[in-house]
Amino acid sequence: MRRLVKGLSLNATYKFAKSIDNASTLGGGVAVVAQNDRDLRAERGLSSFDQRHVLGANFIAESPFGENGLIRSGPRAQKLLANWTLSGSASLASGTPLTARVLGNQSNVAGTGAVGSGRADATGQPLYTGAGIFNPLAFTVPAPGQFGNAGRNTIITPAVFTLNLAEPVGAIGHGVAAASGVSRGGQQPVEQRERDQLWDGCWK
Repeated sequence: MRRLVKGLSLNATYKFAKSIDNASTLGGGVAVVAQNDRDLRAERGLSSFDQRHVLGANFIAESPFGENGLIRSGPRAQKLLANWTLSGSASLASGTPLTARVLGNQSNVAGTGAVGSGRADATGQPLYTGAGIFNPLAFTVPAPGQFGNAGRNTIITPAVFTLNLAEPVGAIGHGVAAASGVSRGGQQPVEQRERDQLWDGCWK
């Protein structure tokens, strides 16, 4: 964070990244099972935590009123408007990827027992049509005894915007902190497994 200049300090960062793997975790609380243990190359895809672009900014702004402020005012206005500080942060980030999986009674593909790891078949239809996060008609249940040909983590969720504001001291409560935050976008900060299950219901 740069020092205050005329009562305002602003810092911005940008990150461009791409992560590819064949398993984004090593187990722990989430089971990691390949769809076909004889074709691990088919598991190669975007990491579950991949975010291509992340733009972040944070700021601190002081009241322009008061003895040392840029705006001179009478004592009454100074009492009401001086001696406050507003700080906050904002971020705009690309969405993270999801996998089209097949659950339910059709998930035990070819009798492998890898329940929950089977993927859907890609139909060739557009993945994004402008309605909803993705086009469900782009996927279908594989033929009996066949593994799905859809890639891992091929559905990218919409971008997410987050804004947080805080007024630590001054006009609001004279020393009592006040803070608020808002998040807007097409995804929620939940576990990858839970987000996968959200869309898995389309192919049960």
